[in-house]
Amino acid sequence: MTPQQCAATACMMLAFSSSAAFAAPRVSHHGGLILNCEPPHFFDQTPGKDGKVASIQDFTLTASDNTDQATIKAWANNEPVEVKVTQERSGSFLVQGRLKEPVTKGKVWFRVNAESNDGCDDNSTWNVYTGN
Repeated sequence: MTPQQCAATACMMLAFSSSAAFAAPRVSHHGGLILNCEPPHFFDQTPGKDGKVASIQDFTLTASDNTDQATIKAWANNEPVEVKVTQERSGSFLVQGRLKEPVTKGKVWFRVNAESNDGCDDNSTWNVYTGN
């Protein structure tokens, strides 16, 4: 066996026999350890999931009240979209976005991502189909 093969075998034996192979603890965007958290929830997407419309430029959805408003980000067909976020009386957040140009033919794939106040993240994805 060559010295390189011996070294590789020794490394593999150490890796497999190590009892301290633990994942690093998760840290929230606030810097604290995440022990238990509830991810944000998204609902009331307009246009709705797998909806068919003649044209689309504006979209909305609601994020749950445990969402960290500063972390909400949106994309349409993998292009960033600026959003306006307004807190509603219920505590949830209305997220409104506008595409740079209206889409009249094809599919638009939306993705909205955010973190909860306690550091969990989640996203909402949906398709909207346009045209006749």
